[in-house]
Amino acid sequence: MSWVSIISFIICGVIIIASFRPNTDLFSPGRIFAFVWALAIGLTDLKLSGLQHEWALEIWIQVLIGPIAFLIGAALVYVHYIDKKVWSLNYLRSNHQFYEIDRPKLYKAVLILFSLFLFSYIVIYLKAGEVALFSSKPGSARSNFQMFAIGLFLHNVILIVFFSSVYYLLEKGNKNRKRVLIIASIISIILYAITLQRYQIFMTVFIVLILLYYTTFRIKFRTVFIIGLFIIAFFYFVSSFRIGELVIFILYKMSKMKFSPDYAIFTEPYMYVVMNLENYARSISKTEFYTYGYYTFDFLTAITGLKHWISEYFQLNETPFLISSFNTYTAFWTYYRDFGVLGIFFIPLFGGMALSALYYSFKANPSLQKLAFYGILLFAVIFSFFNSPIGFLWFVYNLLALFIVFKFISSGKVVS
Repeated sequence: MSWVSIISFIICGVIIIASFRPNTDLFSPGRIFAFVWALAIGLTDLKLSGLQHEWALEIWIQVLIGPIAFLIGAALVYVHYIDKKVWSLNYLRSNHQFYEIDRPKLYKAVLILFSLFLFSYIVIYLKAGEVALFSSKPGSARSNFQMFAIGLFLHNVILIVFFSSVYYLLEKGNKNRKRVLIIASIISIILYAITLQRYQIFMTVFIVLILLYYTTFRIKFRTVFIIGLFIIAFFYFVSSFRIGELVIFILYKMSKMKFSPDYAIFTEPYMYVVMNLENYARSISKTEFYTYGYYTFDFLTAITGLKHWISEYFQLNETPFLISSFNTYTAFWTYYRDFGVLGIFFIPLFGGMALSALYYSFKANPSLQKLAFYGILLFAVIFSFFNSPIGFLWFVYNLLALFIVFKFISSGKVVS
């Protein structure tokens, strides 16, 4: 084990131990980001696969620029708020007056979101003719289950479950309405899950977890751990359908693992984490030109219809320099590919500042809207070792939809 892995795992251990202190906020941006990236770097530097390669010092520096810049941005905001009054975690959980909204309007909003979800699902099903779970070719069926514009409403599953949870949390009566929203949430999750899309399901679980963590006393460190295990189990359940029969030993051989075949079951989780960084490090050294915002602002080219035209005209390769079947690169590849070293420093720096500012703004002046935005953005930050969804049209749609719904349910006098 190298000194890089040792230091990384020590950092993870310190963060875990510190999390057991009373009133510690497990989801503060700097703490959770540092843990995720220390773990990813530590695992990657173990070099347990023959597909991995040793990194030159220059590559190490460029790989670390993004995470360090993010932490610097978060630290700058922390220093700014160090002498300012912010509410403690226990106080936020005890005082629900911070989260009062128009509950009848919230109920109507969820029904509208659910209706749009069902409408888009039916239209896309009629077009595609099948869903991935029941298809003989689940991979292609999963890719075909989409449609421009209308397909955005499929992502309402995140909003439906989140706002139903808000209603259930704040509404003390109206049991019939609660049952309706629970049924709508269950139907949405099941229908979305059988398309074998997992990322949005994880996001849904996470923002509900964030909601409960900051508004109730039900979520403790052990609860987060158990939910994490559930998410991992669900991840591999979905994976088994997406790739057909999961032959662990074949994957072990293809990945050229250096440990005993007795532990072949750990091949996929290990490779799923480390190959993102390996692809990123390899691509940094081979990049010859920049794309100047094409990937960072993906939603703009998608909504204007220019995305595929630009890609074809400039012959852009979405997944260059791959050395395995794992085809993701970490979030920082998006910024490096567009703007080089300046991109992986300044965008994470401002990102760390923005997320930390939102976090402390919520703790100083709490509201459900801030909490929802923080949850969805924090999820993107946690999975930054995997990709950057922030520029995708579906992600921007969810942020915009959150804003519109909160504008609707917060207008006028709050009633019950």
